[in-house]
Amino acid sequence: MAFLANPGFAQDVAPAAEDIRDVKALIEIPPPPDYGLWIAITLGTVMVGFLLWKFLSRSGKPVSLSAADRALAEIDSARSLIGEESPEPLANAVTGAIRRYLDARFGIAAPRQTTEEFLRTLQARRHPELAPYGEDLGRFLRFCDAVKFGRGELAAETRMQLIESARNFVATSRQPVAESAEKGSPKSVSPVPA
Repeated sequence: MAFLANPGFAQDVAPAAEDIRDVKALIEIPPPPDYGLWIAITLGTVMVGFLLWKFLSRSGKPVSLSAADRALAEIDSARSLIGEESPEPLANAVTGAIRRYLDARFGIAAPRQTTEEFLRTLQARRHPELAPYGEDLGRFLRFCDAVKFGRGELAAETRMQLIESARNFVATSRQPVAESAEKGSPKSVSPVPA
């Protein structure tokens, strides 16, 4: 055991009381965050945002236009065709607007009929609302047919009269017959003289 008693190997030995450290206080580990609560708050916020978006987008829907307002808008958009070389696109647009108006306002299947079929239907059914306009409306549609099928040319002034005639017809026929009669006789819807 001479090995242990080696004087060259000096070891400082501390007394036992100094060597043992006291126990420190417990470290409290915080509880994990309540992920369920945060998920519920996030989902609730997303749902409220979605419902708010749906509500606001619903109230932004355009108001349904009357048949007369739709026809007037179509006729006004046809004004851009006045400068075209051929009058056919203008005549197609204006008569199409008038025929759709007649279908929506009076229940006459004008868009699916030829002009002659439409005029026969008009005479046979005796539509009292259209009676004041029957002759002028027939002349107007026949004139537009002549232009559409290449038998007519239109000066710029006549093209404007065509649009104004269509607008006048829609404006005066949108009211019931009794109201129109009180305001006087309806304006002609024909761009050509009788």
